[in-house]
Amino acid sequence: MRELINRFFSPTVLAFIVLLTLIAYTVLQQRATQLPVVAEVRNGQLEVGADQASRIVLRGEWRFYWQELLTPAQLHDDYQLAWLPARWHDSNHGTEPLPGQGYATYAVDIHFAQAPQNLGLRLPTLYRAAQVWINGELVLAAGQPGESAASEVPRDEIKQVKLRPNIGRHLQVVVQISSFHHVDGGMHHPIVIDDWDALVSAEKWRVLRGIFLMSSTLTLAIYLLVMWSHAHAGREYLYLGAGLFWYSVRIFGTEKLIYYIFPEFSTLWLLRAEYYGMFLCIPAYILFIQALFPRDINYRFIRGFWWLGVGASLFASVTSARWFTLLRDPFEAICVLYILYFIGCLILIVWRRRPWSGLVSFLGGVIALLFVNEVLYYRQVTAVQLTPWVYIFVALTSIIFLGQRLNQLLSIESKQKALLQDAVDARTFELQRRLEELDQARRHALELAQKRSEFMAELSHEIRTPLSGLIGTMRLVGREGANQPTLIRHAIDAGESLLAVVRESLSASGSGHMQASKRIRFDVLELLYSTIDIMRTVAQEKGLALEIKTDLDTPLWVNSHPLRIRQIVSNLLSNAIKFTAQGGVIVSVKVSHAQKQVVQLQIDVSDTGIGIEPAEQEQVFAEYVQLNPEPENPGVGLGLAITRKLVLDLKGSIRLQSVPREGTRFTVVLPLERVENCRDLEAPTRAVYRTEQALNVLVVEDDRVNRAIVAQLLRSEGHKVRATSHPVEALSWLQQEHFQLCLFDIRLPDMSGLELVERSRSINEGRQTIYVALTANTSESDIAQYRKANFDYVMEKPVDKFHLQMVLSRAEKGREATDTFFLHNDLGQEAGNLLVDRRLWQGIVNDLGRHRAETLLEDARLSLREYSNALEVALGQGRFTDIRDVAHKIKSAAKSVGMISVANIAHHVESEPTRAFSVLTNLDNLITTSYEQMRMGLESRHDQ
Repeated sequence: MRELINRFFSPTVLAFIVLLTLIAYTVLQQRATQLPVVAEVRNGQLEVGADQASRIVLRGEWRFYWQELLTPAQLHDDYQLAWLPARWHDSNHGTEPLPGQGYATYAVDIHFAQAPQNLGLRLPTLYRAAQVWINGELVLAAGQPGESAASEVPRDEIKQVKLRPNIGRHLQVVVQISSFHHVDGGMHHPIVIDDWDALVSAEKWRVLRGIFLMSSTLTLAIYLLVMWSHAHAGREYLYLGAGLFWYSVRIFGTEKLIYYIFPEFSTLWLLRAEYYGMFLCIPAYILFIQALFPRDINYRFIRGFWWLGVGASLFASVTSARWFTLLRDPFEAICVLYILYFIGCLILIVWRRRPWSGLVSFLGGVIALLFVNEVLYYRQVTAVQLTPWVYIFVALTSIIFLGQRLNQLLSIESKQKALLQDAVDARTFELQRRLEELDQARRHALELAQKRSEFMAELSHEIRTPLSGLIGTMRLVGREGANQPTLIRHAIDAGESLLAVVRESLSASGSGHMQASKRIRFDVLELLYSTIDIMRTVAQEKGLALEIKTDLDTPLWVNSHPLRIRQIVSNLLSNAIKFTAQGGVIVSVKVSHAQKQVVQLQIDVSDTGIGIEPAEQEQVFAEYVQLNPEPENPGVGLGLAITRKLVLDLKGSIRLQSVPREGTRFTVVLPLERVENCRDLEAPTRAVYRTEQALNVLVVEDDRVNRAIVAQLLRSEGHKVRATSHPVEALSWLQQEHFQLCLFDIRLPDMSGLELVERSRSINEGRQTIYVALTANTSESDIAQYRKANFDYVMEKPVDKFHLQMVLSRAEKGREATDTFFLHNDLGQEAGNLLVDRRLWQGIVNDLGRHRAETLLEDARLSLREYSNALEVALGQGRFTDIRDVAHKIKSAAKSVGMISVANIAHHVESEPTRAFSVLTNLDNLITTSYEQMRMGLESRHDQ
């Protein structure tokens, strides 16, 4: 029902209803105002009966005197009968065809049955001048008829005159007409005799209607033109406004209302105004429709019609009426052709179902109807003239349509603006977020630069101390009387200390700070003696004594950070030696407070140097502060600041006592975890696992180093091994043969190890197979994920041969309830700060043999180089996901052969990919150094 109502009240239907109503009103109004035909004039005579209405339309056969301008007294019997209303050249004029220009006299006698009262006469618009006599008296004139163009005074005007009372029952009407300034001549509208009051009333309504029509069309035209000019509306507003404007000009020319204000206004310009409207209003409206449907109506073709009207208007502006009126009929024929084309385009628009095609085509059809009606009305084919009111209807409907269309366009534009605004807001938010990220990155870069600067200063200071000891020791090597083995041992200790600092600096280069080393078990007294031995050679070069005093007579084993303690003591000793010119340095070591698990180790470093002024003692631990910046004491002022930070990192305390020119004593107290003597601990025995038969084992590992190690260890045990890096190939093998043991890496190309174990179990359903995950990611969440994926065991990389033998045994004999799901290894745990885990590498060499180990080491070097290049490419393209993946591969490969430092750096990059910027060069150097050291180990073993 709603759809039916919407269709019934659609704009097209409503416009059609309004048009029919308006046409019906126009027809009824014109029929109501149409004067009844009392009787036709016959032979120049009209009889009016007593019962006939007073309104008389003088139609019929008038006495006609061609090429004669006669007064009533000059009338004669040599006349013709001519039909009125008609133009001289019309076929219904009743005479031989006459030219449109000339002059003539019309006469008629009217006989009333009874004398009429209060009559008036209405003279319609004539081409071009006329005079009217009633009963021999000149009562009305429109211009001055003449026998030539020079003697004629043309004037187009509707005139009315009240007849004098008591005219009697006979009325003689004589009309003189001349036309030398128009293509048409004669009376094409009838003279009317009616009640004077009725004529006055009808004239008032005609004037009011004309004023309303002209003012309304002009107002609408101005509104549309202003909209086009100032509101930046489309061309359709310009064309519709132009059409309405020229139609208002046409009304100005046809209604002759200007004579009521300016009686002497030019008749020629009124006629020109009428022709301007005729030439331009229809082309303008067709251009309006073309602007609405530019793809369906040819713009150039319609524009030609418009310029044709403009040309005709210009011609009318510069020529007289007798010439430009000749354009009327040819232009009318051209209009017919354009109207036919226009109707065809409207049909095409409707067929293509363009938006608003129904209403626009309806309005276009109405314009065509108006044109046809005006032509037929002018040719006197029809007495109904639709033009004025229906044109107003078309104009209003067009404006309403434009308003609705504008609202629709504004609505669409509003939605588009909303979408655009949303896109702009989203982009703005994204840009703001990106700017915040860039600002954060900038601040991070500034902080990182600051940290790097601090780090380099700290690193240079940390390297200087063991390097000084190493250089000093090497200077003494070879001298007579020197204890050569002791010096060599001190040099080795200094070199290892220097190597530990370098390794730690490489590991810490991503963060910009030297970080705490791992806690290990060590004898703190042995560490202190070793440190003092290194610094003793530096002291001896200055002629200073360096002693250690302690009341401890047994080793003191603790679990702490030996490198940090060595750095603390080295920095204090270096500082003391630097600022002591004579005398010596004494290191006192004691336990100030001891419990079962924790001891308070107190280390005092005393010197006989220059001392520190009391006012300067508060600044001594500040960074970049040198109290005595002299050439013989170079430095950057970081030693004591670094020492204090290291002490605080170990939860300890540091204080100083100093007397100027007598010396300084630094006291360090460190809380340390006490442990049993590690040398007395026996290594726990491990169970021995053996297999009685060779097993079929499948290894899926994408890193060729890990894949080679696992495969070689399995083959060395006599098992049949199939190894691949492609999960799809592994699934193909599983479908062809049965494997008792499957070892799967987690990170694989094309398919993860979690998905691979699931698909493998579906293939091996009903068969006994042990599935083991090989991984270096062993957090609690990772272990839970592997258990959920239905692995039997998780084996941590690098692979421990003991664990490998255990899972082989379980694959042959079955799992046991006491088995541990996560097989954690301690390989590399005791490597401490060393570059390479020699124990792990030695185990690989023992298990595989020198030749295979050498091949494996070369493969590891090539793989790590390849991964390093891939890391550089990913870094250059900013692909952090790829950086993590490559770092994981480097960590796995390096850890498998014992390159602990390389694995540690790769682990840091995997955790924080941005570190890759700073460690890439160090990583390459570290791979080369580790490879050379392991290679030297192989060669030394071969020499033995």
